[in-house]
Amino acid sequence: MADIHHIENLKLGTNCNDVKDVATEVTAMKLALGLLFARLPDADKNQFLIELTQYDFPPFEKLATELKQFAQK
Repeated sequence: MADIHHIENLKLGTNCNDVKDVATEVTAMKLALGLLFARLPDADKNQFLIELTQYDFPPFEKLATELKQFAQK
């Protein structure tokens, strides 16, 4: 990655006043991850899904299922 950029005054925040706020923030992050996932070459998508599902950890398996929606052509 030769083109690393420094972002001046980057400001990120998380709204976590209640459970609904946290759920909304997590959903936004999952959507952003899905959009990035969609840009990966097919081989990398498949490898990432394999890595997520090899642990027998239900939250990872759920995420893999959700990400598969972004792999549709």
